[in-house]
Amino acid sequence: MKKIVLAMVIIATATRVFSQEVTPKPPKVGWFLTPEIGAMFLDGSVGKTFGFSGGVRVWKNRLKLGMMAYGRPGPANAATIDAKLQTGVTYKGQSTVKLRADWGTFGGMIAPTFKIKNIEVDIPISFGAGIGGFYLFDEDRKTPDGARVSVWEDKLFKGEDASAGGLTEFGVRAFFPTKVKGMTIGAGLHYTLISGWKTYGDPTGDYFNNKLRATLVINFGSY
Repeated sequence: MKKIVLAMVIIATATRVFSQEVTPKPPKVGWFLTPEIGAMFLDGSVGKTFGFSGGVRVWKNRLKLGMMAYGRPGPANAATIDAKLQTGVTYKGQSTVKLRADWGTFGGMIAPTFKIKNIEVDIPISFGAGIGGFYLFDEDRKTPDGARVSVWEDKLFKGEDASAGGLTEFGVRAFFPTKVKGMTIGAGLHYTLISGWKTYGDPTGDYFNNKLRATLVINFGSY
């Protein structure tokens, strides 16, 4: 009987030691990569955006540190504005031209992260730059004298066809588990502030400032 008990103790001890040896410890630093598509709610239109965020996960996955970038490309967005040209200036006989807008952002991101049951929530806070402007499109890109369209845009818009400004963005995102290990899907809502950005087409600088942006995301990373 003593031999049986001793054998059982030895087996239990060995099993425990083996279990401790093979159980992997969570990494101190993880990683994430989050492609996104989105909708930017502008005055009078909804802009399509494309972007990503990526970086490292620290503090037992409670904090993400990295970078973000997204753009609202003109060719993917048909919305236009009417820009009145300077007094005495015309383009193809018109004193008002229609313009499309290009927009892009990039910056650093910090995102406190927590879980509600099996749903991960993060609060991305980003600081960086926004760069964009307005441009002639379609037939208006065929200039009257054959010169490069950028030459005419500089002339028509006094060299203020594009500009850069400071970006501050706050958001919240929720990620839902999938059957694929290391992959989650989710959605987010972001509030964008742009300072110091203005162009001839938008002298107020409000076209992209003080706007909401909704996103759909796929997240890859370590857990």
